[in-house]
Parts: sequence; C-alpha cells; structure tokens
Amino acid sequence: MSANADDNTRLTEEQIAEGLADLPGWAFSEGSLTYTAVCETPQAAIDLVAAIGQAANGQNHHPDLLWSYDEVTLDLRSHDVDGVTPRDLRLARAVSALSGEFDATPLGLGED
Repeated sequence: MSANADDNTRLTEEQIAEGLADLPGWAFSEGSLTYTAVCETPQAAIDLVAAIGQAANGQNHHPDLLWSYDEVTLDLRSHDVDGVTPRDLRLARAVSALSGEFDATPLGLGED
C-alpha cells in the first residue's frame, strides 16, 4: 500500500475494530493497538524483533516494542495525531505476517 493523506487520519473505534477483525491477538486498548507474540525461543524473539524493526522502518513508522525472553510486545499508535491511523493497521498486518513466518503465537491463542 502506498502512503496517502488518509494515513494521517485518526480512525474511529468502529474502524479500528473492523481493521483488527482478521488480526488474531491484536487489541485496541488505551488509545493504542497492542499485541504480544510468544516465540519458541529467546533467539526467535530477537529475530522477530529485528524483522519487525526492519518492516516498521521501511514504513517510516516506529512502534513501542518490548522484548522479554521469548515474548515480543508492541504498542502501536501514531503519535503525530495522538491516535490510531491506517498506518498502524498496515504495520499490524505486517507484524502478524512476520509472527507467522517466525512461528510465534499471539499471547492468549494456542493455549487450552
């Protein structure tokens, strides 16, 4: 997707819910999109962090990212508009795809 003026538009909660409908493990909380991936090993988590960093940088978007042992947590929001924009949903989709490539499981999914 190419960037356009709509990328700086704050989305409504309804638009955000719609955007997250096909993104397992993502939630909208306190004005941000949040996600935690559980990796097989700490090394896999490091590799996922590096891949997410590259994808984010490629989109000129820089999320808050936390690596803790085998977990990677993201907090996505567009600080320039103080809310969630199409840029955040686009990066969320990229992160979900990368999680799949690195065999990471969204926290809360895959458990009994």
